[in-house]
Amino acid sequence: MHKKRIKGLLLAVCAAFLMGCGDGEAVHTNADISGTESELSKDGTEADGTEESSDGAEEKEPGEGEDADGGESAEPVTDGSFMAPVEMDETLKNQLTEEMLEENEMDLSVVESAPVTKGCNFTLPEAFSESEDIEGMYVTRRYPIDASTIYYVALARDVALQLMTEETFKAQAEENFRKEYGEEIEVTIDSFESIRIDGCPAFRILCHYQVGDTQISQLEYAINADKSYVITYSQTSDYDRMEEYEASAETIHLVF
Repeated sequence: MHKKRIKGLLLAVCAAFLMGCGDGEAVHTNADISGTESELSKDGTEADGTEESSDGAEEKEPGEGEDADGGESAEPVTDGSFMAPVEMDETLKNQLTEEMLEENEMDLSVVESAPVTKGCNFTLPEAFSESEDIEGMYVTRRYPIDASTIYYVALARDVALQLMTEETFKAQAEENFRKEYGEEIEVTIDSFESIRIDGCPAFRILCHYQVGDTQISQLEYAINADKSYVITYSQTSDYDRMEEYEASAETIHLVF
């Protein structure tokens, strides 16, 4: 399977987490290997106060995937995500979200005052290092022969993320495939859990899908704090790293 297409397929399901999170610019982190932690701060500095290197995220002029006023358009962005434009007043949006959460007896804590976080950290499995091609993505030394990846992104807070269900996640992921690849790819949800990480509502989703003769499995975590933090662990059927992924996921924590 073509290297570029592998990247897009591994990111497409991750994009289902990002629907409705288009109000703010994505902020990525760098991570070290061999048991060190990756940390992100809201102002673009590391948790110890040092600044990011010059090759970090830069402020961009409005371009493809953005409206002239800085808002996201419905066009695909570079990481394979499809984010619908948010035109609703934020207060009204939060009010409607709260009503829908109450109606469906879902977690209401997300509409309350979220704790201020400096970032999210987790321990990378030893075999992974930062990708040279995609910011926030970590790959094995044998990539793309071993197409296992870990992808991390932090976005502006969006209380509507808490409305996500197994059905809406599946539908959005499959729609991402249709838009980007023109293919009908069925996403199978193996487990969909509403959990809490450091007191904040979060989702844990395990899913898989078949593309040609390749099966791709993904373990995803989304934390809804004062930012939306998403971590996606992916693997193909040729390599089984799920035990390493589970161990890494156990180290996920917010930095306050």
